Amino acid sequence: MCSKKMVDQTTTRRLHDNLIFDEILMRLPPAAVARCRAVCRAWHTALTSDDFLRAYGAALQPELLFFATADASTSSTLYTCALRNNGEAPSAARELLTLGNLSAAHAVVSPRPCHGLTLVSDGPAAQHYVCNLSTGEHVALPPCERAAAVEFPVPMRIGVAGRCHRSPPWVPFEIASTGLGFDPATGEHKVVRLFKKRIGETGCEVCTPAMAMAGDGWRPCAGRVPPPSASFIAGLPPVYLRGSLYFLLELNSFTGTDQPVMSFSVGAERFGWVHMPPFLAQRVGTLTELDGALCAVVDLRYDHERYLLYTWGGGGDGDGDSWSKRYLIDLQSLPPAISDEFVEEDDVIPLCSCRTGGSDDKLLLATGFHKVFAYDPKRVAMERVLCMQEFVDVPAGRREARFLLQFGLYQDSIASAVHHSDSGDSSRLQVKRGTNTVCRRQVRHVYRNVGSRRMRDLFKHFLKETAGRINKFHNARGT
Repeated sequence: MCSKKMVDQTTTRRLHDNLIFDEILMRLPPAAVARCRAVCRAWHTALTSDDFLRAYGAALQPELLFFATADASTSSTLYTCALRNNGEAPSAARELLTLGNLSAAHAVVSPRPCHGLTLVSDGPAAQHYVCNLSTGEHVALPPCERAAAVEFPVPMRIGVAGRCHRSPPWVPFEIASTGLGFDPATGEHKVVRLFKKRIGETGCEVCTPAMAMAGDGWRPCAGRVPPPSASFIAGLPPVYLRGSLYFLLELNSFTGTDQPVMSFSVGAERFGWVHMPPFLAQRVGTLTELDGALCAVVDLRYDHERYLLYTWGGGGDGDGDSWSKRYLIDLQSLPPAISDEFVEEDDVIPLCSCRTGGSDDKLLLATGFHKVFAYDPKRVAMERVLCMQEFVDVPAGRREARFLLQFGLYQDSIASAVHHSDSGDSSRLQVKRGTNTVCRRQVRHVYRNVGSRRMRDLFKHFLKETAGRINKFHNARGT
């Protein structure tokens, strides 16, 4: 009888716990879940377990994340919004949080979270923070080794700029590429920094939130840094995917770089290569992650009026050439109005594909002029679904992203980011969680860059004239 009573009590307690965790805590906002970890040790263990984190994340849909750059602002405010079920543009955006001591002109935010956490950096100061944007928890990493820097505003290839060079957004501009990765074997986040040393060599150093909390500094990675790594693109963060970071390199015969994608195992801290067929290696403009796959962007909008995305089906050590064409956007098949606006954008990066009220996916594309386009491959249709001007003020001098796009992806997260208990620590961010909502507004003029379109038209006219002269020459010779 006693045994049966104990079984009944155990069963009742298990049902009670399942009800609390599966039906109640799963529905709470991230900040509330984070506070619930302090209830007792058992709750802290349950709410930080991999099973609960995966279940909580699986029930959420990603949203768009953006922040506006203000000329004189000493703070940065991040906003989120989501497309409506019918695919229409969002009617409002919510204020996520404000970073009171980080200027929006200097803020660098990773374009998507890595297992619930986001890397936020103060560019000129080379100061990095590992943040949970949902709760405001964060870790300030210790100072890193200063890298070689560009001292003058000379045009160069930086950030996402794949088809044009531009001046650095500030000087001195350090020649470095920093990304946030995750080691599935240990459950540990790790910040990896590839940088050009002042003596000319290329270095790689790593730091974890736990190291920062223990007072340890950055340390060299375990593996040897290969010589072709010297061709990395300054300011362009690596792409994290399934335990590895992927750096985009410029092809360079001097450094022996004949493959543009270099991998870095976050756990083993060793470099490798992702092989590309020659036609793709010569044309890839930037890398990103698209729906769980490594994605290479080939931007041919000027010369062939096409925009192509290739995805890689590999993993692990990066062997194989399993690249396949995922999307092809033919601008000639689109209405002239939307085609012209799309070609005016200097920088276009895919964010994700999403379902909006139907069974067909739309591809979301963020641009350097702070817009988001949605492309429907089945209907061969495109529309602009979001413009930052419709929600926040964008100063005239900041209408174009300076080296990284100011759009990304956001998902509510309860991942723990341990942080200093001393609220007076000057190295920490001053975080204020947002409470406001900004409604979409009508704007008299959406910013357009007609110069890019005119360049495209001039190029098309030149090709047409050249082809006509060649045909005329052959006809004259009777060939």
